[in-house]
Amino acid sequence: MNDLILPRDAFSHGQIRSKLWLSEHFAVWSTKHLRLDRNYTLNWYGSWVGIGPFILLQNTKVRFNKINLFDLNSEHLETSRQVLDFWRCESIAISTTALDVNEILPETHADQLFINTSCEHINDHAWIRNIPAGSFVLLQSTNMPHPEHTNCASNLDQFVAKYGGFITLLESEQIDFNYPDKEFSRFMLFGRKI
Repeated sequence: MNDLILPRDAFSHGQIRSKLWLSEHFAVWSTKHLRLDRNYTLNWYGSWVGIGPFILLQNTKVRFNKINLFDLNSEHLETSRQVLDFWRCESIAISTTALDVNEILPETHADQLFINTSCEHINDHAWIRNIPAGSFVLLQSTNMPHPEHTNCASNLDQFVAKYGGFITLLESEQIDFNYPDKEFSRFMLFGRKI
């Protein structure tokens, strides 16, 4: 196995806090909206190095029998595979695909969860249009200025407006970050694809 390749900010406070925040809320939301007696497929768009899926899988009661990870960077996907190897050993099928999310043609069966925590990086909406109707969708974005953030929402209401036409909104949340050198918010939506 190769050495893990981790970007310097993969374990930054903001990155980890936003993934923990996602996991904490999904733990509550899933008991309200998902069937815990079923097996689901987890599709993570922009999985980066697997830290988000790792935290979610550690804290959920939802049963996943398959995990599909998508990212543009094949080295990051290899790191994701290594980070998530525990669940492969627990008989969860894990696939990794280096592909632009707008080119993904997802499986069409029921009982899927699609997570995209990088909406601020993606201008086109083909990726969400391609998600099968009835699938659960969990989205995150931010208003933090950054050269790679080309599709930011300035507030939670604007984030809802960007994606409300694609999902039946079930839950929404905001978390604020205040550092000595910057302040920003992250927004999260949970719903079902229309």
